[in-house]
Amino acid sequence: MYGEIIGVIVIFVALRALVTRNRAERLLYLNVIGFGVSAIVAFVINTPFALIVAAAFFICSTISANAIAYTLKRLDDEILLE
Repeated sequence: MYGEIIGVIVIFVALRALVTRNRAERLLYLNVIGFGVSAIVAFVINTPFALIVAAAFFICSTISANAIAYTLKRLDDEILLE
């Protein structure tokens, strides 16, 4: 049941990421998708190896979240010319 709920949330966020034009929002949506996929892997596949895969995916999602935070910090400093 938790896997389906998280799956619906991930699909909704993926659609939002496709629709939005703001780069900062898109990066945050991608962050949510990364963590959601690791949760789906952990809930749907009930084997010990799936937990290892989910943990590895979670660690990679954490690293990407740090990269997204760094990029958002750089976006705050960026001057946009219109």
